[in-house]
Amino acid sequence: MIAWDPALALGLQEVDAQHQNIIRLINELDANRGGGKTQLAAETLRFLHDYLNSHFVLETKLMRDVGYPDIERHRENHELFANHVIFFEIEKEFGVVTDQMLDDILAFLLEWFLHHITTEDRELANFVRTRAAAK
Repeated sequence: MIAWDPALALGLQEVDAQHQNIIRLINELDANRGGGKTQLAAETLRFLHDYLNSHFVLETKLMRDVGYPDIERHRENHELFANHVIFFEIEKEFGVVTDQMLDDILAFLLEWFLHHITTEDRELANFVRTRAAAK
């Protein structure tokens, strides 16, 4: 579905490693859709949701540590994303995991995640590098 592209690297080792793991989990979710694997797909989605939350904690800590001026906007973006994924979690709890639902969440994950890395996270990485160079 999606492969790690070095162009996505931000030059922040821990963040880049987590981004690679998120891509791996998105691909795992894609592999577990269809063919009666909805329970496995639901478990992968739950793990991905938890992993993303820990990733957002890492980014928030980084933003605080460097005094990132757009921290609130960046965090709000994370919250909007998390709320969208929670909607899918609620559907799963009510037994409404369908291939269409998985197609929708995968499309959303890919679009949001790639956009987030290439815009908001890239801005953060540039700020971190500028701060480090100024020291």
